[in-house]
Amino acid sequence: MRKLSGQRLMEDLGLPYFRTISTFGALTDTTVVHLIRSGEVMALDPGEILFEAGEHSDGFYVILKGQLAFHKHHQGHYGFIRNYHFGENIGFVGMIALHRRIGRAQAVEDVIVLKISTRLFNDLYESDTQEFALLLMNLARDMARGLRAVDNLVVEHSYAAEVAADASARSQVADIPDATAGAEVHRQAGLH
Repeated sequence: MRKLSGQRLMEDLGLPYFRTISTFGALTDTTVVHLIRSGEVMALDPGEILFEAGEHSDGFYVILKGQLAFHKHHQGHYGFIRNYHFGENIGFVGMIALHRRIGRAQAVEDVIVLKISTRLFNDLYESDTQEFALLLMNLARDMARGLRAVDNLVVEHSYAAEVAADASARSQVADIPDATAGAEVHRQAGLH
């Protein structure tokens, strides 16, 4: 992981590039430029780890390029949750909930992220509460989208489990001899 100059990135990519990022939606150009210049911009190569489970949540990251895979850690195991793409943020929940990182964020491809530290987040609150409120709304909206995506996965897995259980039950019923067929065999044989 290597640090990049936010100023240089602004010059190379131009402000319109950053205006397409949902985390920055409705923020003034001045605020977007301030966050990029004052935040910590980092580049990761494929496979590099941005953060690991158990680390301190001292900020969140906005993905400026590429995508990160997130694997949640639970009871000694890691499980893939989803990929985070350009424009999305990762790590906000841990920061706002005041808990340590609950998983690993790993670069899937070349990635550039902007870290907005708790200090920078707080500085925005103290300097411009309206811009802070807009940023917080954007972050909450992204979090709500993430919750909806997880809810959809729960429904899909529940439905798949129900279909599998129904198929298994039908298979077990098919294995049971039909009592009426047995009675017909007995009747034809004159055994009833």
